[in-house]
Amino acid sequence: MAITLSTQIPALLFSSAIPDLAIATDTDGEVEIALTSAGAVVFAASHFPYNRQIKVFDLRSVVEMYMRENESAMNDFTVTATVNNVTNQLCTFKVIYLEHRFDGDIAEFLRNNFLTTQSSKMTSREVTEYLYFFAAANENVLVRHELVVSHDGGEPYLVVKRESRASYNQDRIEKIEVTYQSMMGWVTDGLEHTPDRVRLLAYSLHAGQRAFTYYVQDGEPQVALYFRNAYNCYELCALNAITTQKAKVDRSIAAIHRLSTFYNQHNEKQYEVETSGLTMEQAQWIEQLFYSHDVRMAIERTDFEDEYSPTYQPQFMPIVLITDFTCEIDDKDGELNTVKFTYQYADRRTYLPTDYLAVDHDRIFTEEYGPTFS
Repeated sequence: MAITLSTQIPALLFSSAIPDLAIATDTDGEVEIALTSAGAVVFAASHFPYNRQIKVFDLRSVVEMYMRENESAMNDFTVTATVNNVTNQLCTFKVIYLEHRFDGDIAEFLRNNFLTTQSSKMTSREVTEYLYFFAAANENVLVRHELVVSHDGGEPYLVVKRESRASYNQDRIEKIEVTYQSMMGWVTDGLEHTPDRVRLLAYSLHAGQRAFTYYVQDGEPQVALYFRNAYNCYELCALNAITTQKAKVDRSIAAIHRLSTFYNQHNEKQYEVETSGLTMEQAQWIEQLFYSHDVRMAIERTDFEDEYSPTYQPQFMPIVLITDFTCEIDDKDGELNTVKFTYQYADRRTYLPTDYLAVDHDRIFTEEYGPTFS
């Protein structure tokens, strides 16, 4: 019994480019079409051929849902057809998550780009940045850090550090974790002067032909959110913005013996954010934040047992739901692009301020108290 896949599927493709499947068979009986990944069944359904043809539509949505649930940016998939308990493997392909349409050369794109739609961004001194990229099998990637440094307010100069990523015999998604402290550690290593006299202005990361630049801003952003971008990879969105907190309470009132009482009380607290002016690139990129299925508030964790663990780990941060947003993007020169959005915490509970949690409440019992009277 012959069952063949009429649709041509590349060995490596983006999820948005997965085509509908056309399968030819020489039987009119029941055929089970299944899609599996690492032994797990992603999709399975029984089909009855029409004119000995089977069509499977919108498989890309099934694949993307599976990858979102598994928090993966790349997976291997296999399509099989089963007739009378005999299973035939139709094809195997590798998928990189991408919500946008792409019509270019995927291999060339992956060699030259990180898994983000930006080439540069502003960053701060406290948060952790993440960069992801696709590394082909047996590819030995050289990661180069170029740091722009100023010492004692003098002319900026360049510091270059290199590290080699080990090669593996299979394709993989590599992650680069960057903090301001780690960059400064390279700059001040071996210096006799105090690090306070050294200022890191910007730093660029190069992985092979890929390049990304971070510009260090003086102040801290008012709003910082981690979200899964168009490639299903965590990315940081740090914004200079004004936040308005709005608390709302819905209560039902019942009257018994001329006395009123509350019941079924529902509390809700929302945060309205209005950003400062954004560049055109930022304004177009930030839409991914609003459409993202996983958004988290960048709150510093202080309860890690391992002191070497990063302070910011998105998977342990509170989930945020963006309930409404307005993008005002103007492509005229000199016009400011602004964004307004509303969010609330998924569990509807706010968090104590970081400065309150950082206070050592035990010191009142351990330090000697010496009253002073005037």
